[in-house]
Amino acid sequence: MSELMFGEHPEFPDNDEPRYRQIAKEYRQRIIAGELQDGEKLPSEAQLCDIHGVSAITARSAMRLLREWGFAYGIRGKGIFVRRLRKLTRIAPQRYFRGQEARTYVREAEAADVAMNVQHESRRTAAPAAIAARLGINEGDPVMCTRYLIRMGNPPQPVTSSVSWEPLSLTQGTEIEYPHEGEYADKGIVDRFGAIGYYVNQVEEVLDIRTPTAEEARLLEMPVTRPIVEIAQTFRVADRHGVEGDLAVETADILFPADRYELRYVMEIH
Repeated sequence: MSELMFGEHPEFPDNDEPRYRQIAKEYRQRIIAGELQDGEKLPSEAQLCDIHGVSAITARSAMRLLREWGFAYGIRGKGIFVRRLRKLTRIAPQRYFRGQEARTYVREAEAADVAMNVQHESRRTAAPAAIAARLGINEGDPVMCTRYLIRMGNPPQPVTSSVSWEPLSLTQGTEIEYPHEGEYADKGIVDRFGAIGYYVNQVEEVLDIRTPTAEEARLLEMPVTRPIVEIAQTFRVADRHGVEGDLAVETADILFPADRYELRYVMEIH
């Protein structure tokens, strides 16, 4: 066939594509194949000009594109180095099972053998309308809002950012009111709420694949043209005996750059 059934795939080689893109693809393929190792220094701009017979502008554009793809990083005054992408694996629903000794992102970093840095901040606030609807509370009701930014790898790069909300009507004055304080600071949602008598037995995740906003791209250190996965997640105590409806204990919006995480779902068939 002279043409693809659904049009030309943007990743397929094209003799007419710019030379800088061809060079960037060549180095990307060598990194994927393991010819170039994580942390290895890439040719300088002058060396690229000599190797590929191109101008300085073309060489510079090729390395900029390789960095945008996430396969390289620059250190001022030292050069450009290989970043070998190592995707983290997020396995559901196993990540929510009870009695786990650490939060899920800690276990995922350990499984991938990568360093991790977590920033988080919790504060009391009023529930926006959309969040209140997901939690089954009234707009303006008090909630605990926690923001996260998680970096992994060496050098570290953002792999996820998220915002979660928990109704203070359930947690205020308890030992889990602040998610990262006290005895249950290292526990996940299931075990934290179990500590105050709520048997969380349902999690809903709604996935959306889209391009990031300018602010999201800045936060996740990625180009606005690369896709992200957004997960709207809600934990509930479902099918409570003698009580009408489910009880939502937490809801969150989670963002992943699509090339940095693998989402794997392993589910039983009943």
